[in-house]
Amino acid sequence: MVALLRMTSRAEAPLRGEATAPRVGGTPGLGRAVVLADGRVLGYDDIGDVGAPVVVYHHGFGSSRVVRHPDDALTARLGIRLIAVDRPGIGLSTGRPGRRLLDWPSDLVQLLDRLGIERAHVLGWSGGGPYALACGWAMPDRVNRIGLISVAAPLVPGADYLLRMHRVASRAADNAPWAIRLAMWRWSRAQRADPERHLDKAIEGMIEADRIVLEDPGLRRVMLANADEMYRQGGRGLYDEALIMARPWGFPIAGVQVPVRLWHGELDTAVPVGMGRYLARTLPQVHATFYPGEAHHLLYDRWTEIIEAFMAPDVAPVAAGDAATTIGGARRRP
Repeated sequence: MVALLRMTSRAEAPLRGEATAPRVGGTPGLGRAVVLADGRVLGYDDIGDVGAPVVVYHHGFGSSRVVRHPDDALTARLGIRLIAVDRPGIGLSTGRPGRRLLDWPSDLVQLLDRLGIERAHVLGWSGGGPYALACGWAMPDRVNRIGLISVAAPLVPGADYLLRMHRVASRAADNAPWAIRLAMWRWSRAQRADPERHLDKAIEGMIEADRIVLEDPGLRRVMLANADEMYRQGGRGLYDEALIMARPWGFPIAGVQVPVRLWHGELDTAVPVGMGRYLARTLPQVHATFYPGEAHHLLYDRWTEIIEAFMAPDVAPVAAGDAATTIGGARRRP
């Protein structure tokens, strides 16, 4: 969603019903897919031990399942089974034109059923957060906990965290969706034409806190891989994602009864910290951590800390409307 707003960024045998999909780098557990009831394909990567607690990872806007912490071995050592899913029209997942945010939980339920998973944690980064929250609202019987990292809030008219670009995007989504499609086309055209130049230009425009994080060569490889992966199905998926981010979500945030952990950098310029604070004061059961001096990509530096806190069994429930808030410590690598 950042690009849109700135433009007015295991080995297992195939299961029954599972489609054949390319495997990224030939690595077991990567590049898998299932066929949904309507014939669409939903692609995912499956990292970690099959018996470990499941975390479904929702990638950000303008990315795909590959944009996650680049060290899958570290993720597995943290004792979780991470399932990173491509949303419709992105990566390995075939499109669903005109989809809305609340169409997503039914896709995820089918994936969990095919994999024999009764309950899971859901984790969203950036533009993936609304999808994680939608799952918590629509399928609370299948979701143990929700994790939100640098997550966008809905573009509610009059909200104190809205910038001018947010208001423009919200109006365009209903009154001039062609403008959003044109913006996404221009952005994707530049990215596909020269991924390295496009990435370098994007990093140059970031604040120092994010530039430091993205100096990691492993992260650069992930970002460049995403430039191909995101457009496997063409550009329509990106347009659908942009419309979903700019339109009302279709459910009350205050109605999400699943416990939430939230992490946000106070210097975030992609998703302003005001959005994180809005979610922290609106969600009924939330523990929020805010990091002074850090920004949008804190996910990568804080991955171990976040996963350990997310999976900890002793997260105390919080009274409705009264977020438990902590201030994050000094930056550290995983």
